[in-house]
Amino acid sequence: MNKKTAILIALIVSYSALLGIVFAHDGWVQSNVSRVNVNDMVYIDMQFGNHQNMHRDYKIYASKWDINKSTFALHTPKGETIDFKNSVIDVGMDEVKALANGTVTYFDRNGYLVTSFVASQKGIYIVDVRQDTVVSYAPERSIKCTKAILGAIQSSMRSNSQLSGYDRTLSQLLEIIPLKDPTNLAVGDTLPFQILFKGIPLQDAEVSVIPRGKTLPAMGVPNPYDLCTDEHGKASFTFNEANYHLIVVHKETDESGTLDGKSYSMTKYAAALTAIIGPAYQQGSSSNPMAIFSDGTSYALIAVLAPAFVLLHILKKKH
Repeated sequence: MNKKTAILIALIVSYSALLGIVFAHDGWVQSNVSRVNVNDMVYIDMQFGNHQNMHRDYKIYASKWDINKSTFALHTPKGETIDFKNSVIDVGMDEVKALANGTVTYFDRNGYLVTSFVASQKGIYIVDVRQDTVVSYAPERSIKCTKAILGAIQSSMRSNSQLSGYDRTLSQLLEIIPLKDPTNLAVGDTLPFQILFKGIPLQDAEVSVIPRGKTLPAMGVPNPYDLCTDEHGKASFTFNEANYHLIVVHKETDESGTLDGKSYSMTKYAAALTAIIGPAYQQGSSSNPMAIFSDGTSYALIAVLAPAFVLLHILKKKH
């Protein structure tokens, strides 16, 4: 290897390490819908993004969840916890690429992970994905805790019925707890939530709410998408557009130790919760007169009144 090639390799390695430090990857989980009818299919995407400046966008970059270092759990309305690791599918194509005339190679990770399941029970489902690793570019432990919450309802229920179980704690080390049903949100609605760090409310946590397609300004620049939790670890956000929204929070500590034979001198925690916001006209009964009844009452009422209207119409014709 000549001197020029050695210098190029050193620069590439240094640059890659710098990118890793400045642009640490974060992950999130999202469902295709916020609500389904019982026995409908639900499709889940598990994505990774290079969220520069503490997760300021909602973009996918060349990385993905490590299946071997992550846990995949589905929490059902009946309180069951199902490990769905064996049903996870990688829809990306990973490639080994070369630089400097083939003297340097790197692993280019493309795409993301997916899974699906049948929502066979009425109520709240929580998709819970976590990852715990020591990163390759620094003596740093990275702990990621993510959630997607969706509801399954009977077809006879009105679409805006409130469900319970969305606020159960999963003992994630850094956890976002919604304090209102997040499966039934529309433009203009406010979602209160609480941040827990190792089960304790996290005061003064910096939380970002990122609509898909937006890049937030640098942290510290005033904007409506960055929040700070109160003494109870609580904050709230009012949605002004129909879109996917990513709620994210980070916490750094000087915790050190060894994991999988790798030493680390600091620990970075990240938590994410996705919320799907519908248009304002979907909320309430004004756009759907049938929604004022629940549990099949509207259909029963139609069954009783329809013959009466038909009979009235016949009598009018005779006279």
